[in-house]
Amino acid sequence: MENDKKLIIDGAEGANIWRYLEDETPITNDPVIISLNRLQTEGAALAAAGTPFGVILRAGEKQGEDVHALAPFIDKLAVIAIEFPVYRNGRGYSAARILREQMNYRGEIRAIGEVLFDQWQFMHRCGINAFEINADISLETFNEALGELSAAYQPAADAQRGILWRRHN
Repeated sequence: MENDKKLIIDGAEGANIWRYLEDETPITNDPVIISLNRLQTEGAALAAAGTPFGVILRAGEKQGEDVHALAPFIDKLAVIAIEFPVYRNGRGYSAARILREQMNYRGEIRAIGEVLFDQWQFMHRCGINAFEINADISLETFNEALGELSAAYQPAADAQRGILWRRHN
């Protein structure tokens, strides 16, 4: 995590114990977040060694990395960091929903990259529970943003019904 970022987990400021590792950086016993490629080649050894680990899912690259590739490791991943490279890329939302709804992942899903104020609420509704945000944003501002809109248009991983559903029922 960059120095100009803070970590919000489940609505509270949290300490970031995780280190993002480049593929060529040796793995230590510290909690690490590694690439999907490295997970596929070294994940079984990490799990056997008991090293706490997570993965970064680059949802914006080309067509995005396939969230289903995490399936063999899903119960061993302590954190899944989903990269939002630009605000207009929605693949990360889909990945979060698949993790929560189809893969039944209950661990930390962290939004990293372009994690912007007006997207926090929908990210949260899609199952993201941790956010790397600019350090100058207060916890109060963050939590207010999560409740800013009282109605939703789009379906998500949460139980909130969309406006169209309410209109027709």
